[in-house]
Amino acid sequence: MERDPIRVAHASQQRPLVPERLRPFARTAYYAARGVRRRLLARAWWRSPHHDPVAIFIIGCGRSGTTLLGELFANHATVRYRYEPYASWAAIQPVTDCLQLYSRGEHHCLLDASAVTPTARGRFRRLMSPPTGLTLVEKSPINALRLGYLDAMTHAARFVHIVRDGTDVTSSIQEKAAVTRRMALRPALNDWWGVGDAKWSALVRDGVAAGYYSDEVGQLTTDAQRGAYEWLLSLREVDAWRERLGSRLVELRYVDLIDDPRTTIAAVAESLGLSCSADWLTQATSLVRRPAPRRPAEPLFLPRQMCADFNGFQARFEFAGRAIAREQAGDPLMASHADSSSWRG
Repeated sequence: MERDPIRVAHASQQRPLVPERLRPFARTAYYAARGVRRRLLARAWWRSPHHDPVAIFIIGCGRSGTTLLGELFANHATVRYRYEPYASWAAIQPVTDCLQLYSRGEHHCLLDASAVTPTARGRFRRLMSPPTGLTLVEKSPINALRLGYLDAMTHAARFVHIVRDGTDVTSSIQEKAAVTRRMALRPALNDWWGVGDAKWSALVRDGVAAGYYSDEVGQLTTDAQRGAYEWLLSLREVDAWRERLGSRLVELRYVDLIDDPRTTIAAVAESLGLSCSADWLTQATSLVRRPAPRRPAEPLFLPRQMCADFNGFQARFEFAGRAIAREQAGDPLMASHADSSSWRG
């Protein structure tokens, strides 16, 4: 009997919980109160600008350097920076809350223009519009899967896509996902996959519906493998929009930002049409630090098509790391070590 790939992939991993007593109650109350406040502001009629904000969205699979890139623009004189405003997005439309921190019910990772409503546009203006004369710079990695949605939400948005070596990204996701915290009256909150692994469930459901590796996603059993799925979908969604966005899409590699921050930052600012004063450029450059060396990661085993696409992106962006193909796509426990010499942790 053939297994349902979505049912198999939705199975939550058994992870140890952080030992806590009172914090689960405080955590649940915190997210509930924050969600209520943003919903009230989203409906406030006196907060309705007449025009769409000038917006730049920093995108890329999580753990790719989006936070660092956002921090560089946070102190720019003409920018109003918003760091992962998930509560605001949930207030704009609950369907965006893939982590299920602020809402319960239908939620998605992938969203397109069909999800945008006039009500959502109005709430977006109320919550996201910066003061007159400033440009909104918003950073939410999940938005790499929502380019059509964002493009329909506000006029002529620009996008900055940062790409990092997939083996580093998947290793970092695995570390982040190792932490799971209790919540009162709700399923446990994983630091990467959300409440009750809601983000992973949505990612699989949406990815399969969009035709992404529907015959292989059920074989992914580790957080590193699941992180590879997210990395692949992020890059493929950006590719799908690359031609349509044209010059509105600016792309850079994390390694170039680290190795030559001054040149890279200046080039990104110029492409976005932002001023690049000597003082700001010096300040931004000073924030860039080479990350501490990571301990060698475990080899990344992926089903054959995912592995081929993963390594294809790695080669295209001139990254050294490689995944290793499983020997049999139908047996998630068997993997070939024949390619292990090409893997770099």
